[in-house]
Amino acid sequence: MNVIDSVTGKTSVYGIIGDPVSHSFSPVIHNTIAKAVDLDFVYVPFHVRGGDTLNAVRGAYSLGVRGLNVTVPHKKDVIPHLCGIEKRAEAIGAVNTLKYTENGYFGYNTDILGMLYSFQNRGIYIKNKRVLIIGAGGSACAALVLAASEGAREIFVANRTIENALKLKEHVLRYYDANVSVCGIDEIYDIERCDIVIQTTVLGFGEKQGISPVSDISFFSSKGISAAFDVIYIPEKTKFLEDAQSFGITIINGFDMLIYQAVAASEIWLDLTYDEQMKENLKKILKH
Repeated sequence: MNVIDSVTGKTSVYGIIGDPVSHSFSPVIHNTIAKAVDLDFVYVPFHVRGGDTLNAVRGAYSLGVRGLNVTVPHKKDVIPHLCGIEKRAEAIGAVNTLKYTENGYFGYNTDILGMLYSFQNRGIYIKNKRVLIIGAGGSACAALVLAASEGAREIFVANRTIENALKLKEHVLRYYDANVSVCGIDEIYDIERCDIVIQTTVLGFGEKQGISPVSDISFFSSKGISAAFDVIYIPEKTKFLEDAQSFGITIINGFDMLIYQAVAASEIWLDLTYDEQMKENLKKILKH
């Protein structure tokens, strides 16, 4: 049955706000989840221009929209208009998921959960591990908050501009007590050991396809690395991941994060907890 044909007066409405928003893959993902879990909701895109965030939030709440995803340019602008915000979203400084409550919308950032579920699905856990994060942008911030909140033993942040890595470290340490060091990209080879590497730069995507931030691939064989994660999902396997896989390292690309952040949003909205098998089934359905 087509989702639109199944809408009734009892159907709950969810959606995404952004500018632009017509390209978003989120309606496909969430309407597919609705069918898969056999729940009566529909998910639609709302084009909200920059500067109209407050009106959009008030209007959606008045109309009873049960939950919203938030994309550019509203991830930061939406925060003052919420009744509250989850700690990890506050530490990241951006919100991408709103849940309807009796006091207003409450904000979350499910990118971090998407990353966490991607690891857990492969039996990889961050607690007491040494984690290297490459990059110092928004995705790196989510990765650092994840590593800190999950109890990593030691965290390294490597970036071309060390000042940006230092700013990121200082920001996150306001929220979490963690052992964080920073270094330049060329200094990662001096790290004695790391268990997990998370690549968050644009190297490997678009015009930079075929390029990896790790120029000396012997790095993958000399540090005890068990898992390599790349936030990029097009191409499916970047040079960074190809090089890691060539040494028998478990690799994860950004597609899992894309899917699992949506699954996490669904759990938040519906007050559900999907077991690992359901998460895997949803990923397979959505990948197809």
